[in-house]
Amino acid sequence: MPEIPDLRQWDMRLLKTYAPFYMPFCDLCCFCTYGKCDLTEGRRGACGIDIATQQARFVLLACLMGCSAHAAHGGHILEFLIEKRGLDMKIDLGTFIEVEAPNIRTVVGLKPETLGDLQIALEYVFKEITHLLDSCHTGQEGSALDYESKALHASMLDHVGMEIADIAQIVGFGFPASVAETPLVDMGWGAIDKSKPVILVSG
Repeated sequence: MPEIPDLRQWDMRLLKTYAPFYMPFCDLCCFCTYGKCDLTEGRRGACGIDIATQQARFVLLACLMGCSAHAAHGGHILEFLIEKRGLDMKIDLGTFIEVEAPNIRTVVGLKPETLGDLQIALEYVFKEITHLLDSCHTGQEGSALDYESKALHASMLDHVGMEIADIAQIVGFGFPASVAETPLVDMGWGAIDKSKPVILVSG
């Protein structure tokens, strides 16, 4: 399972080809008790950070917020299902799926066959989130490109976490899978009883 340095060389090649461009939304760094530090006009913060590196650190934090939210959602679903159905519950996404879990297979190197396999992948995601967040602490990193590499890593993990949640809810809650006779539900104004209150839930 790839850790932070393992894909760094490839990340750097991508970042050399598609160089990041920063338009700072804030000229200050307010992340620690050494500051606030003014990073304008080439200044550096008390820890030595410059404005490009601060912006890249903020990008990583934003990626980690999404990644951890999706992974935590998958974790809640998985924890509930394992408690109810057990670690050995089989994963069956139907007959029309050629490659189930492409993200988990590619990143983790595991073909998930049970809920227990999904738990292994989720534990990997949680471990990597911890290491990535650690790099955001004061004075831990001084390179904008290294933060961008870590943001790519976090984004890759995000796809693994979302896939775990998706597969868990399909097999555990009976959500639609690749079955030709999946029951359809009428939607739109014709399906609404206009004599009753209507609550719309998005998301």
